[in-house]
Amino acid sequence: MFVIGLTMSSCDSFLEENPLDEKTTIQFWKTESDAKTGVNALYFGGVPYLHNIDVDGGWTPKATMWGGVMSGLFVDKRKDRTFTNASEGANFNIESFDATSQKMWTEFYIGISRANFVIANIPNMTEVLSEAQIANYLAQGKFFRAYAYFYLVKEYGDVPYIDAPYTSLEGIYKERTPASQVYQNIETDLLSIIEGNVLPNVSFYANGGYVTKSMAQTLLAQVYLQWAGAPLNGGNEYYTKAANMAVNVITGGQHALVQANGSSSDLNSAYNVIKTTKSSNEIIFAKEYNQTSYNVGNSYAARSIGTDAFQWKDADNNNVFKPGGDVLYNAYLPDDVLINSYHPSDIRNMEKQFFFRNYTDATGVTHTLNNVGNWAWFDEGSLINGRNGDYNMPIFRYSEVLLIAAEGFARTGQEAEARTYLNQVRRRAGLADETSTGNALVQSILTERFHEFPLEFKIWDDIRRTRLYPEADGMQSGRLKWTPLASASIQNKPDGQAKVGAIPDYALLWPIPLSEMQANKALEGNQNPGWN
Repeated sequence: MFVIGLTMSSCDSFLEENPLDEKTTIQFWKTESDAKTGVNALYFGGVPYLHNIDVDGGWTPKATMWGGVMSGLFVDKRKDRTFTNASEGANFNIESFDATSQKMWTEFYIGISRANFVIANIPNMTEVLSEAQIANYLAQGKFFRAYAYFYLVKEYGDVPYIDAPYTSLEGIYKERTPASQVYQNIETDLLSIIEGNVLPNVSFYANGGYVTKSMAQTLLAQVYLQWAGAPLNGGNEYYTKAANMAVNVITGGQHALVQANGSSSDLNSAYNVIKTTKSSNEIIFAKEYNQTSYNVGNSYAARSIGTDAFQWKDADNNNVFKPGGDVLYNAYLPDDVLINSYHPSDIRNMEKQFFFRNYTDATGVTHTLNNVGNWAWFDEGSLINGRNGDYNMPIFRYSEVLLIAAEGFARTGQEAEARTYLNQVRRRAGLADETSTGNALVQSILTERFHEFPLEFKIWDDIRRTRLYPEADGMQSGRLKWTPLASASIQNKPDGQAKVGAIPDYALLWPIPLSEMQANKALEGNQNPGWN
């Protein structure tokens, strides 16, 4: 049964979610409108929907934040949720993680199901769609199927690989496919849509928020980078593929760094432009929001600032912020290891860039936060007016492409090339060029990834693929010491304390949800090791 439809607004190309009348699969896939609805549904389910998923209620970290919380490098200050408390206590048991795992697993397969329906049905719509439309819609289906499987294989390892829509109960029980084969299937899907002109070679916003060639190339570069590291350990072959695919995005000419030659440190900085505008060609892919016009709002703002802000009064003794049914809370508070590692000249850690410590209200009263706030998520209009916000959330940025190229080249001995790409990101942040070589260069690139994407949820993937953990390496040194995970001092296990080896290897993969194992007999007795 296909039950959710989406339509595209003709005024500004924002993808708006509108439930339509229910249609069975037999009734659907008949008109051009059906095709657009089916394709638009891809943008609201699956991986993009992780930005909306929580567990145990709404006052909790979103699914996008779960890996960072598990790492200990970000802290949920509410401390009233099973998953986050178990993670902080390093109690990696299946009872505490099962409900959270179920949320992710289900959403990934929702995305895969929607993609499989598009891939299976669009090619048959020759009477209502042009050849170019069919090719483009099919490519979008393959992109989102690859995107969902990439997340699945990172989170769970071997997973059932389903590449056709279910139209009956026959054959629904699938065994786990080896992760190596899942990666190969992802590569096949993405290579097939990168070739030729099936996807437009334009920027994300210029394409109305739909899949572009550079989106597919960037995803494949990420896939290769993960494939190169643990647990598959593809090594230099895949580091080379990652670097080369990233260079394809760079030479494609559709994307660039905002204020590439050096950002300002005020509210007109590159980082504030990325946050507030919906036209920047640094954005390769973003989760789109528009509360004002479409009631599809960004709720990260409520997680950008601590509960102490509830008590703030302006000069007229009025509350500064209105929660509007939500609660202000630090669900993803960055650890001091990160905050204190930025170099003093690094713009990204200056006030109101990625983070903030003070806020001046409209009446001129300045308030100081009890904890660092996440400025990248802070939305003044949202919190003052008691509603969700309009800012988009970056998913792929051009700076990541540069750093993928840098790492791929650094790990394969092409260090001059690596520094060329790394230093573009560093210069924009106000930093001197990196001149190191060897392992020091690789560590500099990993540090740069953490410093550039602290609130874009990259760190857990980097820990998993490298089996390295960032430790302090001097106050405001601009460096971090990436240490083997088993011997690293893991932060906030529990809050405010460090514990060596607090994350066991098995916890780098999620447990297969128990309800899935009970429903699918092919999964019985095949739980991820360590979670038994």
